[in-house]
Amino acid sequence: MLRLFVCVWIPNEIKEKIIKFQNEMRELPIDANFVETDNLHITVTFLGYKDLKEVEKIKSGVTVALKDMKKFNTRIKELKVIPNENYIRVIGISIEDENNLLANLIKKVAKEIGGDYYEKQKITLCRVKKIYDKAPVKDFIKKNTNIEIGSFEIDSVVLVKSVLTKHGPVYETIYRHQLM
Repeated sequence: MLRLFVCVWIPNEIKEKIIKFQNEMRELPIDANFVETDNLHITVTFLGYKDLKEVEKIKSGVTVALKDMKKFNTRIKELKVIPNENYIRVIGISIEDENNLLANLIKKVAKEIGGDYYEKQKITLCRVKKIYDKAPVKDFIKKNTNIEIGSFEIDSVVLVKSVLTKHGPVYETIYRHQLM
């Protein structure tokens, strides 16, 4: 059984900006698990555990879903807290694009291969275990709500195998679909 998800990898120049922002967040009075640099991505759909024989079907499903999809630009901006500012469990940054192309891509893939997905996507920066002092955390969030990390072109979608280890997940791209 393989633990699988479909995603868009974040380019290195954007990752560098995200890492700088994560480093600022590490100074906050929180206990959190920060997403590793190599693991920064935009989830398209989480598939969970699948048999090896299902992988080919998933690959062809991604290809069918995105056969006519063109490359497009997206912006990473606006800090997002989940579920809300008073009970923070995840801190991320929202993704925006013109004409909701990312949401459309996500819907197409999910319709074809299933999985758990959200049309309004984000890049997860950290998962919060505990907040020791809420005031500076809320101030940081308020100050950085409209942060703009940058923009990049989404030119491919990948199928990723995720292996959970005691040091965190290890991701391996097992299929890449190039957009037109």
